Amino acid sequence: MKKLLGLMGALLLSTPAFAGMDGGVNLTSDYLWRGVSQTQGNAAVQWDLQADKKGFYAGTWGSQVDFGTDASIEYDFYGGYAWSKGDVAIDVGIIQYNYNTELDSSEEWYAIGTYKFVSVGYYQDRDDTAKDYMEASIAVPFIDIADVSIRYGEFADESSYNQITVSKELEKGFTVGLEIVSEESVEIDLKDRVALSLGYRF
Repeated sequence: MKKLLGLMGALLLSTPAFAGMDGGVNLTSDYLWRGVSQTQGNAAVQWDLQADKKGFYAGTWGSQVDFGTDASIEYDFYGGYAWSKGDVAIDVGIIQYNYNTELDSSEEWYAIGTYKFVSVGYYQDRDDTAKDYMEASIAVPFIDIADVSIRYGEFADESSYNQITVSKELEKGFTVGLEIVSEESVEIDLKDRVALSLGYRF
């Protein structure tokens, strides 16, 4: 599967004349993924590059990480198909998570459905159903000064978290963002439960 994802990315990323391309870099005060810090509350530099053609897409995403082990870089490959008509959108694909040291790679199938400002997604681990994950999010309407969304995420063991994301596009491709994560019985810590970011898209 790793070779397949790499081939998909190579085919699309090597044909810019026939595919749309975009990417970016991001500096965040904390890499929060599904409610958990991947950097022990420290800052991270992140990057991505994606190509698409007629609804099909493939890309790569990476970030610094810190799990208290030798792993320092996460690099992911993903590909899928996105379709939309009117207020309805469907996105299906697969993503592979990789690390620069001894950590094993993992893969997930995903399906995301969106209607107007409500989105529901399900992610199924290919090897371990105990790692399956679902989330629902609402893009808060009627707010013009920034993009605001509220997310609820739940894991196979029924543990969950809530997240509020605020982002604002600035001039010349820059974006600023704020993420706030909370769980039941877990107080928000301003170091490892809140992340500020500054990104640039090209």
